[in-house]
Amino acid sequence: MAIYQNKKSMKLKTIFFIFIITFITLFVFILSNNKKSQTITTSAATPPIITPIQVETVSVMDSPEGSKTLTIDGSLFVSSNPDGQKINIFKKEEIGALKLEIPYNTWSPDNVYIFLKLKTSPVDDYLVFQSSGDLFPNNLPYVSIQELFKINVPDYTIEDVTGWAAPNLLIVNTKANESDEKVSFWFDVPSQSFIQLGTYFK
Repeated sequence: MAIYQNKKSMKLKTIFFIFIITFITLFVFILSNNKKSQTITTSAATPPIITPIQVETVSVMDSPEGSKTLTIDGSLFVSSNPDGQKINIFKKEEIGALKLEIPYNTWSPDNVYIFLKLKTSPVDDYLVFQSSGDLFPNNLPYVSIQELFKINVPDYTIEDVTGWAAPNLLIVNTKANESDEKVSFWFDVPSQSFIQLGTYFK
């Protein structure tokens, strides 16, 4: 009877020992897998190093009937289609890092003038060029609408220049400095003067 009990006790101890070994092995295995999983997750979450690429933007706008093309690409030039003769009207580098934008209706109806938006702070400027590349009477390659407006109409601030009302007239939308009154002007390019209108053009 004693021998039987000793064998039974030994059997229980062996089973218990095997259970402990199995439990420790399983615990070590799970812990090891968790570390690997964490390492993979951390590696995947690390953002890759991206080398910035300098992209030069080119802006192009054809005249309404397609006879001429305005292009901003380092310099500002007009090409006459279909022969493609280029007329350089301005070097964009002369305005530094300021951004020139081509409005949708940049061309005057007779293709004589071009107006561009110049992104400046706190208000944008609007420049008018002759598509022939000729200088204006003040010997400058362009006319700054913002500069002329501040001098001639100091009681109003330009909000936007929306486009051409006639071959030589640009619509300038403004707001009174002392109130919220909105007033539209015509800017006459040849005379470089402003004409106040009775109607506000939205």
